[in-house]
Amino acid sequence: MLKIFLCDDDLDARAQYAGLIKKVAKKNKVEITISYFKSGEELLFFLADSPNQADIIYLDILMNKLNGLDTAKRLRELGCSSEIIFLTTSEDYVFDAYDISPVQYLIKSKITTAKFEEVFIRAITLASKKENDMFLCETGKNSIRKVIPFREIAFFEIWKRIISVHYNGGEVFQFYSTMEQIETQILHRGFVRIHRSYIVNMSYILQFEQNVLILKTGEKIPIGATYIKQMKQVFANYISRTNFHDCG
Repeated sequence: MLKIFLCDDDLDARAQYAGLIKKVAKKNKVEITISYFKSGEELLFFLADSPNQADIIYLDILMNKLNGLDTAKRLRELGCSSEIIFLTTSEDYVFDAYDISPVQYLIKSKITTAKFEEVFIRAITLASKKENDMFLCETGKNSIRKVIPFREIAFFEIWKRIISVHYNGGEVFQFYSTMEQIETQILHRGFVRIHRSYIVNMSYILQFEQNVLILKTGEKIPIGATYIKQMKQVFANYISRTNFHDCG
């Protein structure tokens, strides 16, 4: 399911482009949800705590108070990596807009359905490539979606079906799942199961200490007795492939 955000202070324009999005999505057999925002401030407020909820953001530039260009800059500062497509009536900001790395800068009066579809396909292609390098999880409460780069994840732990993913040097996000489901999602991503309650990113391993694993983040993770042999083999294979390990 592709999550699309559409931000435009013109109600008629929102309806028009939502219709176009649904049309090209249906034609290309892409399942989508669309969320609507009437201002840059509203969009920023919604994404403040979880900036990567959308796969694609369609963003008008000429809006009241905070314009779309400044909105996009603030989104990037928040860490938003969503694909951004500018929709505007003005060509004046086209060069400034490319500092944001948008998929496209579309002039409303010149948009054809064919061009709109071309840009839409390019955006979903870019979004899907990013997802291959990202871990996706979602809470049941308020359906908060989190997209975390695999390289930022230090480890996963589980307690009573609640998974805690530890990432970005101390942040934690919790959601319902099983360790078996997590193992499927992170297959071939450089992680190893070291305990019935822990899965660790091998690039974060600093050293072994009896039945404890010390991570570069400073955390100490217990190693389950039944996992020691398999974990050492997997880690040895990982070292031989990467030919690099920081032993402190």
